[in-house]
Amino acid sequence: MELLWGFFLVLIAGFFQGTFVLPMTLTKKWEWEHTWATFSLFGMLIFNWILTLIFIPNIFSVYSSVPSKDIVILVLFGAGWGIGAILFGLGMDKLGLALGYPIIMGLIASLGALIPLAVFFPDSLLAIKGLTLLAGTAIVIIGIVLCSIAGSRKNKDNGLNKSSQGPKEFAVGLFIAIFAGILSCLPNVGVAFGANLINEAKKLGASPTFAGNAVWALFFTVGFIVNFGYCLYLMLKHKNINRLLSKSSKSNLGWGALMAIMWIGSFYLYGMSAAKLGIWGVMIGWPLFISLSIVVGNLWGLWKGEWRGAPPEARSLLNWGLLVLLCAVIIIAISNSL
Repeated sequence: MELLWGFFLVLIAGFFQGTFVLPMTLTKKWEWEHTWATFSLFGMLIFNWILTLIFIPNIFSVYSSVPSKDIVILVLFGAGWGIGAILFGLGMDKLGLALGYPIIMGLIASLGALIPLAVFFPDSLLAIKGLTLLAGTAIVIIGIVLCSIAGSRKNKDNGLNKSSQGPKEFAVGLFIAIFAGILSCLPNVGVAFGANLINEAKKLGASPTFAGNAVWALFFTVGFIVNFGYCLYLMLKHKNINRLLSKSSKSNLGWGALMAIMWIGSFYLYGMSAAKLGIWGVMIGWPLFISLSIVVGNLWGLWKGEWRGAPPEARSLLNWGLLVLLCAVIIIAISNSL
């Protein structure tokens, strides 16, 4: 029964993770910066701390019990992740869900596992585990190349839909998405560096399932400062901060809150599922979580008509690229279980 509940939770988590960007496309009379600022406020700050204080009520005692250098390292990683989150939002805006999401999530899955291994266990890179992980990362790159070629061929369709871009705009979007994937894997690296923080949270009574949120709370708070600050800068630059008070602001705030609920909810649900799945959490739960989020994000993009009118060859390449990325996620998960 525990395994069944674990799989059920990971399915919901994957669905939420693949869907959370969708409400951003439903806001009216708001620019990207308004929606992303709202999402950042709710998800990275308000809901983040509500959940943290529920599951780790003595969180500040945890922070005061670890060496200050541990906090400084996590703050720096959090700032890097915050920049990655900005690029994630911009990448989705420029490439769309169908193309941007699989590229970014594929990089997060591979680099999030590869970087901690290279930093903490460099000798393992030439062992079976490391070689399997390197193979998975290489396959991720192949998948990204296929998706990129598909995107470039889609845009040769002479603008059959409003989302069509020129080669230069597509190249910029691809560049942003790749760097978003690189920087967005920093939470996985941060967890490795935050071992002292997690252990201290457990000592002070936090459940092993939620002790990791001692790291997430700090990460996401720093990320909020970076993301909200950048959005505020854009609003002042474009002189459109008054749009936050437009007639449609109530519904837009609702969409932003929904984004936040699904985003942070996916982390908690996956954490709960991993605890129930035990060893299967790494072997099956993680690839299922990432794979499902990639598929769901891709399907939402297609449903929104992002590839309507694209040549069949481009659609076929996108599907092949998606399939290759899913295979890569499975290989990466296998490496984690070795």
